[in-house]
Amino acid sequence: MSAAGLPTVHDDSSETADAALAARRAHAKQQQIYRRRRTVAGASLLLAVLLLAFGIRALFSGGTETTPVTLRPPAVQATTKLVKPTLRQLEDQAVQKTLARMPLVAVAGKRNRDVALTFDDGPGPYTLRVARVLERYKVPATFFQVGQAAKVFTDAEHAQLKDPSFVLGNHTETHGRLSSMDADQQASELDDAAGVITAAGGSVPRLFRPPFGAFDHTTLGLLNRRHMLTVLWTVDSQDYMRPGVAKIVQNVMDGVRPGAIVLMHDAGGDRSQTIAALPQIIKKLRAKHYHLVTIPRLLYDAPPPLRQPPIQVGVG
Repeated sequence: MSAAGLPTVHDDSSETADAALAARRAHAKQQQIYRRRRTVAGASLLLAVLLLAFGIRALFSGGTETTPVTLRPPAVQATTKLVKPTLRQLEDQAVQKTLARMPLVAVAGKRNRDVALTFDDGPGPYTLRVARVLERYKVPATFFQVGQAAKVFTDAEHAQLKDPSFVLGNHTETHGRLSSMDADQQASELDDAAGVITAAGGSVPRLFRPPFGAFDHTTLGLLNRRHMLTVLWTVDSQDYMRPGVAKIVQNVMDGVRPGAIVLMHDAGGDRSQTIAALPQIIKKLRAKHYHLVTIPRLLYDAPPPLRQPPIQVGVG
C-alpha cells in the first residue's frame, strides 16, 4: 500500500530498462576484454615474428649483434690475393731448377719437340739482320753476347733487349779462353759482361756459354755462386767456318732432335751465310713439327736429362 492508502503498482518497464542497461554494460565490458585480449595476442604474435626473424638472421650471420658494426674502408681491409706467376718467371724458375740438378746443359728432354736456336759472339754488324729474320718468322732465340762487342754495337743490343722473344746470355767480356785464366780473371770476365747487359736495361743474365766451350772447375764454382747455368749445344752448325749456305742447313738438319740446342753465330766474322741459311733452317724445322723456343722455355717445357752428350771444346 502507498502512503495515500492506494495499492503499490510495480513499473515493469523500468525494471526492463534497468536490465537492458545492465546487459549493455556487461556486453561492453566483454567487448573491452575481447579487444584487450586481441591486442595482447596481436602484440605477442608480432613479438614472436620479430624474434623468429631475428633468430634466422642470427643463424645465418653467425650470432646476434649487440653493438653496431663499423666497416673498415676497402683499402684497409686485409685481403689475400693469389698472384699467378708470368711465363717469364716460370722460365726463370726452370733455369734455377736445372742448375740445382746439374751445372751445365747441352740437350733438353724430348717433350713437345722443342728446339732452341742460339747465337754467339754478338752483338756485331750482322746482329740486326739476324734479328730481323727471326722477327719476320716469329722465332724466339737466345743470344750469348760478348761484353766488349755490346759496348760498340749498342743499337743491336738495345734491339735485342726490346724484343721480348729474345733472351740474352753471358759470353764473357773479351771472348777469352777461361780454362787458361785464374779465378780473379774469370770472375772479371763474367761480372764485366753481366754489367754491360744490366747497364743497358737488361736483367742479370742467368745463362752462360763459355767461349770455345772451354772451362774448368773454377769456372763452374764461380757460375754456381752467381746462380748461372752453363749452356753448351747439341748441334754445331759450323757457320763460323763459312762452309756455304747449303752445308750450314745440312749440318743443322742432320744433327737436330727433340730438345736440341743449335749453335750459330751472329758476329765474330762475316755472317752473311748464316743469315741466308736461317730462313731455310726455320722452314725445314717447322716442316718436321719442331717448336722453336728460347733456352729458358726449352728447360721449362722439357727438363733436361742428367746424362748429357760429350762436351765439344774448340768452338763457340
